[in-house]
Amino acid sequence: MNPSYQYWRFDLSPYVFQVMNINFNWVTTIWGASLLIIFFGTSLFLTRKKISSTKKLITNSNQNENKLKLNKLLTRFEYFETILIYVLGIFIILFTLQKMNIHWGLRWYSTMYLIGFMAVYFSCMHWIKKKSLMMTENMLMNLILACILGMLIGARSAYVFIYNWDLYKDHPLDAIATWEGGLSFHGGIVGVSLALLIFCRKYKIPFFHLSDKLALVVPIGIGMGRIGNFFNGELWGRPISSHVPWAIIFPDGGPLPRHPSQIYQSLAEGWGLFLTLFIISRFKQKEGTLSACFVIFYGFYRFIVEYFRAADPQLNYYSLTTFTWEPLSRLGQLQWWQYVTMGQILNILTILAGILFLFLTRRNIQENSTEWLNRINTFYKTHKIEKS
Repeated sequence: MNPSYQYWRFDLSPYVFQVMNINFNWVTTIWGASLLIIFFGTSLFLTRKKISSTKKLITNSNQNENKLKLNKLLTRFEYFETILIYVLGIFIILFTLQKMNIHWGLRWYSTMYLIGFMAVYFSCMHWIKKKSLMMTENMLMNLILACILGMLIGARSAYVFIYNWDLYKDHPLDAIATWEGGLSFHGGIVGVSLALLIFCRKYKIPFFHLSDKLALVVPIGIGMGRIGNFFNGELWGRPISSHVPWAIIFPDGGPLPRHPSQIYQSLAEGWGLFLTLFIISRFKQKEGTLSACFVIFYGFYRFIVEYFRAADPQLNYYSLTTFTWEPLSRLGQLQWWQYVTMGQILNILTILAGILFLFLTRRNIQENSTEWLNRINTFYKTHKIEKS
């Protein structure tokens, strides 16, 4: 770390690793190549042998209890085999990229979002096995793909049309360049919601039944994503007005120490929201209540933390006295509560939308009620018949 005065000058790498920094020289030696072949070859051979023998035991077994144990064991072996294949595939890809002098690297930001989607996947798998979610394993991958597409389209569209239309109206083709950055979370919520509506309509799943489950784990992805913003050195906070020991000087933020607002947002919109929804989920509620609370409390937490985050430079701050957009330097005479950002305006609308959803869901089915359980049982019976 390079201190500047009493504050830390940000110097973290946005990459988890870069291919060019990995030492692959040992792979090209006889001993290195032999070690790889022995490890992966032996592991895959023994795992495949175990899978084959376990399948035979399941076929020959007459006891349901024994079959259940053997099926669990078979699942573990198959998971292990899948992991081995993925690790081998990733290793080959990285080795090839380096030898072709392609300077690719895994960014923290991408990694954090990947962790978020993994949290959704494993949580849904857990609920599917418990039969508390109306979904099959085959549907799950389609759901994740739909959510990714909905998030990208919605988040990019909102950024283009709400945050930076003056730029993109003259350069419309740049609107698809998502790799250059520029996504709006509020647009992402709308995009994912529309994707869920289409998905639920296709598979005949009640919308709020699915959205309640997802609402509980999405804050993990938000929290991790904000940490990714921090490692990227982007979306930093406003300059500090008094001594703040943990303030940071960001390279693209000028010489002034600033609030690490990405960390604040991770704690509030991510982990704070997760804890809030987890507590709410412990109580009996109507289906859709958790989704509405997600929207309300996300908007609430985000609105508060926005007071520490620097506004987008192309929009600046909205003065509540002159009703104009102005840079922070021209708002020196105003109190902190007399101007807001575009994010805060959208958060007010988000909170109002959440309250409306809460009102509309008051007559929905009660979670874990007899009717709710019967509906899930009917779903699994139907799909069991279709599968057979």
